[in-house]
Amino acid sequence: MKRTLACLGAVAAVTVGMITVSPAAQASTGCSASTKYYDTAGYYTDVPTAGNRGTNFCSLRRGASNDAVYELQITLNQCYGENTGGFDGQFGPSTESALRRVQGKLGLDADGVYGPNTRDALKWAWRNMAGNHRCLRLTEAPGPLRDQ
Repeated sequence: MKRTLACLGAVAAVTVGMITVSPAAQASTGCSASTKYYDTAGYYTDVPTAGNRGTNFCSLRRGASNDAVYELQITLNQCYGENTGGFDGQFGPSTESALRRVQGKLGLDADGVYGPNTRDALKWAWRNMAGNHRCLRLTEAPGPLRDQ
C-alpha cells in the first residue's frame, strides 16, 4: 500500500510539474544559429534556432552574441522600426529595449527575452530573390514552410 501511494504521489508531482512549466522555461536552450525558412510564394526568412537546423524552441537574452541575435535585430528593425543599436549580433541593452517595446505592443510579457511566445507573435522579415520584402508571422506565410 505504501509503495502504491508513493508511486501515485510521484506521478502526481511529475504531472503538476509538466502542467506548470511555462513556455519560457521550456525554451531553456539558447538560440545559437538561425535556420532559413521558405514559403510557397518564394520568400524566405531566417529564424533563430538552437544550432543549424535545430529546434526553434530556444531563447535569446542579453549577453547572447551570434547569428540568431542578428536575425532578431533585422526583424525588429524592418518590421517594427525599432533601433536595436545596429545589426551586430550582440544582444545588448538596445536590442533588449527594442524587444521589450515590441513585446508590449504585441500584448506579451515585456521581459526582453526572446522565446517561443515571442517567436510566434512576431512578424518576421521575409525577402525573395527579386529583392522584395514583407513582414509576416510564421503562421501567415503561404505554406507549408520548409527549412534549409
